[in-house]
Amino acid sequence: MKIRLLICLMIVLSLGATNTNLTSAQAQGQTHIYLKVNDHYVLYTYPAPPFVDKKGRLLIPLQAAEDILGGKVTYNAASKTASVNLLGRNVMAMIGSPEISVNGEPVTMDTVPIMNSNAMFLPVSILLKDTDAKMEWDSKRGLLKLKHDSFTESPVLMNFKGQDLAQVIDANAFDLTSFDWDRKKGILDIYAMYEGGLSPASRQIDFNPMIVYSKGTYSVNPYSKPTMFYKVKITTPGNLVYTRNINTTDADKDYIKYITSVGRLIQ
Repeated sequence: MKIRLLICLMIVLSLGATNTNLTSAQAQGQTHIYLKVNDHYVLYTYPAPPFVDKKGRLLIPLQAAEDILGGKVTYNAASKTASVNLLGRNVMAMIGSPEISVNGEPVTMDTVPIMNSNAMFLPVSILLKDTDAKMEWDSKRGLLKLKHDSFTESPVLMNFKGQDLAQVIDANAFDLTSFDWDRKKGILDIYAMYEGGLSPASRQIDFNPMIVYSKGTYSVNPYSKPTMFYKVKITTPGNLVYTRNINTTDADKDYIKYITSVGRLIQ
C-alpha cells in the first residue's frame, strides 16, 4: 500500500511540474499563448483566444483560418458545417462530429469542432496535415509553431509588412508565454522569457504588438516609436513583462479581432 501511495504521489508531482508555466499563468489571471505563426505569436482571436481542448488539440476560430492562415472559409449555419480551402486541401467539418472530409475522402478525427461564443472552433492540425506547412508542437511550453511563406501574405499578417521599422538582431530572442488584457482600462500586458545571459537593455526589446479591429483598421506600433505608451519590466532574471495601452473601442460598433506580437531583439 505504501508503494502504491508513493507511485501516485510521484505521478501527481510529475504532472504538476509539466504544467508549471501554465498553472502559474492561470493563477495570476494570465491567458496562456498557444500559437505562433511564422514569427508572430497569436495572443487573441475573436471571439476567444486559441485553446487546447480535452483531447490535447489546439482549436482556433473558423474565421482565423482565413484571416491568419490565408485560407478560404465558408460556414452553413443551418447544417453547422464549414468548408476550408487551404494550401491545396479542402476540409469539410461539422460541429460536434469527429467525421470530416479531406478532398472528398472521409477521415475520422480524435476530437470534434465546437461552438464557442457563437463561433465555430476547429483543430488547426486537420487544416495543415499532409501539406508543406511545418508544424512543431512544444509540449513543455504548450506552443504550436506553424511556418509557411504564404502565412505572411494572410489578411492579418499582411498588415505587418511595410510597417516594421526595426533593424532586427535576433527574431526569436524572447519566448512569449502569456498575456493579460484589461479591456476596461485598455491595458495589455505581455509576459515573456529569455535566456538569462542575454541581459537585454529596454531600448533593444521589440514586442511590436499588432491590433486588428473588426472594421478592418489596425495598429502596428514598433517598440522604438517614442509617442506610444509602453513599459518593459524585467521581473526576474530571464522573465519580463511588456505593458502597452491599446484602444478597445466600442464593442457594439468596432471591436478587436486579433492581437499578435513578436519577440525580438533590435538595434
